[in-house]
Amino acid sequence: MTYFTATQKTVQALTALAMLSTVPQSLAAVINFDSLAGPVALTNQYAAQGIMFNQIEATSQFATSLVSVSAPNYATPFYSNANPGSFWFVDPATNAAAYVSSVSLTFNGYNNVGGWFDGATIQALDVSNTVIAGQTQTLNPSTGTNYGSTTLTFTGQVHELLFTNILNTNGLGILPFDNVTFGALTPTPEPSTWLLAASALAAGCLRRRR
Repeated sequence: MTYFTATQKTVQALTALAMLSTVPQSLAAVINFDSLAGPVALTNQYAAQGIMFNQIEATSQFATSLVSVSAPNYATPFYSNANPGSFWFVDPATNAAAYVSSVSLTFNGYNNVGGWFDGATIQALDVSNTVIAGQTQTLNPSTGTNYGSTTLTFTGQVHELLFTNILNTNGLGILPFDNVTFGALTPTPEPSTWLLAASALAAGCLRRRR
């Protein structure tokens, strides 16, 4: 095989990988948590839809304190502790990191019947765990005044949403949200795949020098 042919094939492989990393691989989805028997810790229940959870619970408890978005369940970080909660996107076929161009979630409104909600700083992160510029939003804790549901949207190459607790003055509370809606998933090739292609290109260069 000539140097030109080897290099040409490697460039073609790299081009194909680049196209794979920018072409959406699955359709949009809406996650409403209603099929689960809660309360239950969310982990990989929705991996087939391309979304994973950590430190977030699905439940129907405290229903009188919130405005329902989709019955019976909602999701919440800070259910039993103030640790940060998160969810992130993966390729359903390989479990590799993925991102979406837009994700929305509706935070349940508040009814003052004795309970309270915590607040949170919510950051959108890309696949390198860097906060996406302009994509940090803050929800304040409830103060005893009723309010309606609100939908927040995050855009960019969003891989993860991270919820950092803002504690209510009354103590630990929930932060209920529902109807997580996101666009088509774009998988990110594993670093080992890029390394293999780069190694092939380097080998082609070495053969030419010989």
